[in-house]
Amino acid sequence: MKMTKFKELCKAYSKAQSDFEDFRDESHVFAVAMVDRLKSYFEIPESQFSLYSIGQNNEFTLVHPEIINAISLRPDSLWQLGIGLTVCKAPETLPQELILLHILIRRDINGVFYLKYGDDNLEHKVEKSEEWDFIPFFDFLHNKIIETYQDQLTQFIDGDSTRRKIGY
Repeated sequence: MKMTKFKELCKAYSKAQSDFEDFRDESHVFAVAMVDRLKSYFEIPESQFSLYSIGQNNEFTLVHPEIINAISLRPDSLWQLGIGLTVCKAPETLPQELILLHILIRRDINGVFYLKYGDDNLEHKVEKSEEWDFIPFFDFLHNKIIETYQDQLTQFIDGDSTRRKIGY
């Protein structure tokens, strides 16, 4: 059968769609692995963990606990998802506070993945040997949260409510 110009267009469209589906599927598998490893690395109880979809104005909406419900592609080609960690003085006691993490995922043309925390400009390249190495990014998140809490009392005492992010 003769390959017409129109059939060539259809073939190109089909390949582009297949390439995007592969990109989407690889990104989804990466996000699932990242969330599973985060829960394991931080040893987060299931009752203290939640997932959120993030809207156009960065509003967080609680979703059912599957990554597919939380992850979305932004216009800038970054995948985003929200992770909620409910922290407390002792496990499952009051007072509690919900920490919302805005996670951005980028995959470059070579298939290399990068993670970012919200609007932070620092990208964390995620290396893969036998499995993904998320630990440098997880340590960054851990330290960022700890630093935020350590600064809270000072900010509260100084009366600078414009800088308060967590607690108080």
